[in-house]
Amino acid sequence: MPAAPEVLHLTPGVVLTLCPKPGSFTGVVTMVAARGDTVLVIDTGLSEHMPTALLPALDALGAEVSDITAIASTHGHGDHTGGGPGLHRLSGAPIHFCADDVELAGYQPHVDLRDGHAFDLGGLRFEVLATPGHTLGSLSFYIPERQLLIVGDAVQGTGSVRRLPAYYQSGIQYRASLRRMLDLPVDTLVLGHPLTSKAVHSYVFRGPACRQLLTDSLEAATVIEAATHAVHRRAHDKEPRALREGILAELVTHAPFTSFDPTAPVEHDTELTLHSELRDLGYLI
Repeated sequence: MPAAPEVLHLTPGVVLTLCPKPGSFTGVVTMVAARGDTVLVIDTGLSEHMPTALLPALDALGAEVSDITAIASTHGHGDHTGGGPGLHRLSGAPIHFCADDVELAGYQPHVDLRDGHAFDLGGLRFEVLATPGHTLGSLSFYIPERQLLIVGDAVQGTGSVRRLPAYYQSGIQYRASLRRMLDLPVDTLVLGHPLTSKAVHSYVFRGPACRQLLTDSLEAATVIEAATHAVHRRAHDKEPRALREGILAELVTHAPFTSFDPTAPVEHDTELTLHSELRDLGYLI
């Protein structure tokens, strides 16, 4: 992936910048700042990089930390909420995220953000959509008139370099959220980390590529669901580890998983995804 620009202009008044995530698969977390008559920050990266990583976005908006009036997160994972407390101390802005993700974030939000909430910035209105699956409290932020959708990690794609290119806590919720997003007019899709779709590797997708990525994500998750059903139905050993190994072996017989080695060490994210499928489908208590 080529070196990213310091700031990417998504639409007038809305910019994206990157926060480092050393040692991760993706290397970066996306952060979005928007300015109308006030400034909203969506996702704050890791605490040790705040507010430094955000300053290029604020500079591009002609804003300062003191202009921030709201801090929001797409979900509770620390690479999306970690910088929130530090940014709050500097700006005084309240922190918004779904309280269902408090355990993941490690702290309580000032505002429990839910489906139907909105941020009005004076000419910019972000609608809050519940898009659970990756986490119970995953949210997306949508500007209908700009057809701009900020999803964090609510879209997992098929082309991450992870062992299994999907990471979610509930397959049922994840697929339902993708179907909801597919019903929206979207011309700019902003991800929490870069993914690959049809040879495009990016954290921002535009035009028809938005729907393609959503469709590919849903198809991949549907394959995982079907493989889970199939393996459990014919398995003699219902022990979770044996089921997991069977599911991985089944997945590599289907696109988009044919390039994965089912005998390779299994990552924690893969464990969580497959466990969630087994649980959601009633195979685990």
